[in-house]
Amino acid sequence: MRDGMSPRPVAPFHPDLLHGRVALVTGGGTGLGRAIAEELGRAGAAVVLAARRPGPLNEAARALAAAGVDAWACPTDIRDPQQVTALMDGLLDRHGHIDILINNAGGQFVARAEALSDRGWAAVVDTNLNGTFRVTRAAGQAMLRQGHGGAITNILIPGLARGLPGIAHSVAARAGVYGLTKTLAREWAPAGIRVNAVGPGIFVTEGFLANMSGDMGAEVVSRVVASIPLGRTGQPCELGWLATYLSSPLASFLTGEYITMDGGQSLASGLSLLPES
Repeated sequence: MRDGMSPRPVAPFHPDLLHGRVALVTGGGTGLGRAIAEELGRAGAAVVLAARRPGPLNEAARALAAAGVDAWACPTDIRDPQQVTALMDGLLDRHGHIDILINNAGGQFVARAEALSDRGWAAVVDTNLNGTFRVTRAAGQAMLRQGHGGAITNILIPGLARGLPGIAHSVAARAGVYGLTKTLAREWAPAGIRVNAVGPGIFVTEGFLANMSGDMGAEVVSRVVASIPLGRTGQPCELGWLATYLSSPLASFLTGEYITMDGGQSLASGLSLLPES
């Protein structure tokens, strides 16, 4: 499929797969976070959405509720320890337990490493690494008290092993979360808490499309698609399906893994002696 289009969405999981489970999705108001929340909800989970901007967050919760999902929005800045505590307290007051955490909140901006200010570096690291740890610690403490395990999935970026010029601050922070994923997978395994990570490649979201308008945008999309062996960008629901799988009993023997989901893009720079088709 070389036109850059994604497959038609289908619902691959039974609607009761996650029945009775409570999922927290950070960065859940827009883009990939919202898509993950939608797929978790379709599989039967009650979903708590957390993000900084109340407007998109509340709209996402309303849309999920209209689709029959038990959804609650809790505006939260994960850089603020008190807000993270309030988020977890509110979730537990509402549902009594937490079973699934999707750490999707994060952000970065493009800059050469030599031009990065201390403030810019600190802001990205505090969100992507420190904020992720704060939420994970709060969820992990609750899961350990509950005593019936849980599933945590950290949404990172691809290319951690090769680096990604232009966002050194984010790569460094996400590499920290990669190490945290491996460590917590070992530390919390005896309690039945599984911790995995996913590195998504290029996915078509509202934000992606907004930045790709016009002739230049079409050229960029064409160049991106050409770099992906599967010949297309990803569709947000596909990441949602993977997050749902990792959060479910289907992945009950899977922990400590970092899964790259980029259509083979990270492999595309490898040498091939075959002629191009």
